[in-house]
Formats: sequence, structure tokens, C-alpha cells
Amino acid sequence: MERIQSGEILNGLRDSKKIPEPKRLTLRKEILEYASFWHVSFVSANYIDKFNINQAIFYGINRALPKHLTDFRRSENQSVMGSNASKIPQKNTTEISETGNGNDWEGPKTNSLPNKPFLFLDGNYKLKVQTPIAGYLSIPKGDDLVPSISAASILAKTYRDEYMEKMDGKYPGYGFAKHKGYGTEEHREALRKLGISPIHRLSFCDFLRREGSEPSLFSA
Repeated sequence: MERIQSGEILNGLRDSKKIPEPKRLTLRKEILEYASFWHVSFVSANYIDKFNINQAIFYGINRALPKHLTDFRRSENQSVMGSNASKIPQKNTTEISETGNGNDWEGPKTNSLPNKPFLFLDGNYKLKVQTPIAGYLSIPKGDDLVPSISAASILAKTYRDEYMEKMDGKYPGYGFAKHKGYGTEEHREALRKLGISPIHRLSFCDFLRREGSEPSLFSA
């Protein structure tokens, strides 16, 4: 932590959205070098539509816990997901899929982590937790205040942005490589013209119905 605060390593660490893309990629290389453990959870649009965004976040948190907490990750009674945990599928597919729940990104393999880690969360989330975590702290705007959250936000954004660039080639015309899936007016206009692709959240596209359009599904 002292090396981070002094600027010796990870200089410029803050909210990923406030960092230019080239700097984010530079910081990612450093984060991957110095992190004891990291994990980026992939949760599909279909999953979010089915269970809502908060449950998707809790699901991602469970998947992001280190492998030595496997029992915690799989147990309904010791889960951060709350009362709906038994209804939420835990199985991961064998490859990243834009319509399913694909493999996550993770590394490095290490045994140096504590048996009961303490979690820092960006936002104002309340988790239903028991052992084996030591506890958690939710911090509004934590990605701009806590170095570990800032680092996590950089990993999440850079991997997600690269995924959206890949999807731009598979579903041309939506501008994924440019807006990275965010709700820009350009993105909304593409949805009006092309309809909804398999990687879009139907809940995000509800504006089409409000405008009187009946969105059609894009055929790959």
C-alpha cells in the first residue's frame, strides 16, 4: 500500500472511467504483475434480464472469490446472494458466450491469500454473509477512493471493452467498438434501425417499447 500511495507502483490509480484508455492498459499490466489474486466475472445479458442487475452482481461476487473458498461459493446458506440463491444457476459454460455465462478471467494461482479475506465493494451493497470471509465494507464511489477497488474497476473495464470490440465484429452496425455498449444516442439509434441483438439486455432496450416500437430479435 505504501508503494502505491508514494506513486512507486500503479501511479494514477483511480476510477477506471476517469483514466484515458492507453493509461488504463498500462495500469492493467502493472495490476496483473503485482496482484496476489484477481478475477473478472462474466455475467451475460440474459442472466441480468432473468434475475436483475443486483442478483447478477452478487453472482459475480461469488464467482470472483478465490478458489480456496469453493465451499462458500457453492453453498446457498453461506452465500452473498440472499434468498434467491437456490434459484440462480451456478454452472459456468466452457467458453465465453455472449448469450450464456462464459468463463471468467482469473490469475495468478497463489496460496498466499488469507483464509478469510476482507471484501471491499464499490457502491452501497448489503451482503448476507457468514464465514469464511472476515467481513466486507461497501464504499460509495469506492473505485475512486480505494486502490484495490480502483484496480478491480480497471481490470473489469479493460476486459469488458475488449470483449465489446470482439462483439463489434460479430454484430456490426451497433458501434460496440466505439461506445462499448453504453447507452449513447448513437447506440439507441442503431437499436431503432437494427433491432435487438443476442447480447443486448432487454431491460436496457425497453425504451423501444416506450417509443412505440416493437423490438425484433437480431438473427446472427
